[in-house]
Amino acid sequence: MIYLERSLLMVDQSSSPYVNSVLHAVRILELYAAQRRESLSLTGISRALSLHKTTVYRILRTLQHAGWIEQSEKSGQYRLGTGILMVASAVSVHNTVKDLITEALNDLSDCFNETVVVSTLLGHQGVCVDMVQSRHRLSVMGHKGYIVPLHIGASGKMLLAMQDESLRDTLIGELFTEKTKQRILKNQLLAILQDGYAVSRGEVDEGVAAVAVPLHLGQKGYVISLSGPEARLETIGLSRIRDTLLKTVRNLEQKGRMLKS
Repeated sequence: MIYLERSLLMVDQSSSPYVNSVLHAVRILELYAAQRRESLSLTGISRALSLHKTTVYRILRTLQHAGWIEQSEKSGQYRLGTGILMVASAVSVHNTVKDLITEALNDLSDCFNETVVVSTLLGHQGVCVDMVQSRHRLSVMGHKGYIVPLHIGASGKMLLAMQDESLRDTLIGELFTEKTKQRILKNQLLAILQDGYAVSRGEVDEGVAAVAVPLHLGQKGYVISLSGPEARLETIGLSRIRDTLLKTVRNLEQKGRMLKS
C-alpha cells in the first residue's frame, strides 16, 4: 500500500502546488497494482481511496476517454486500457536486457531483411515492446506499443500458449464465450507448446506469414517473431527462419543468466 500512502500525503496538503485531480487519477491507476486486481468496481475504488463516487466516476470517465481505462460491458467493472499498456511497454524491458534484445533484433533484420518484433503480455493484452522494420517496399508495418491479438497470428498465439494454465484459460474465456471455439484454440496452443514455436499464414493479414518463438528472461516472458509476405518467407524457408530464431533465443537466455549471476 506504499503507493496509496504516498499519494494520500500529497493530496492532504492544502498548500500543495500539485493538481489534486491528477493525483487522484494516479492513485486510481496505482490501486490496480496495490490490490493486484485485473478489474475494479466504482464502489470498490471509492471505498479503497476514500473518494466520493462522483469524483471517482468523473476521473474514470476521463481516463476511459483517453484510453487508459476500459469498462466491461458485462460486469460494469473497470480495467486498465490499451493507452496505459502502450506507455508501460516503453519501460517493460530493463535497459540492459533491452540492449541485448535490440541487438538481436537488428541481427535478425540484417540476416533476413524482414520485420522482427518482440512482444510481451501486459495485463491481459499482448503488446509490441520493440521492433525492427524490413527495408523492403512491401513489408509488414507496425510500431512500438501496438496491440498484438492473442487469438490469431504466430506472435499472439505463442504469447498465449506460454502463459501458465490458469491465466491461459482466463484469457481464452475472455476471447471466446463459445466452448467450441475455446476448445479449438486450446488444442492449437497445446500443439504450439509441444512444437516450441508458432507459424501462421494469413491469420492476421492476408498474404502475410510469421514465425514466433518464446523468450524467457528472468521472470518475464517475451515472444520474438519474424513476419513478411508469405511468398518471400517461403523462399527463405520457414524452417531456416525458425531455427535462426530459436538459436537467437538460446543466446539471449544464456546472456540473461550471465547478467543475473
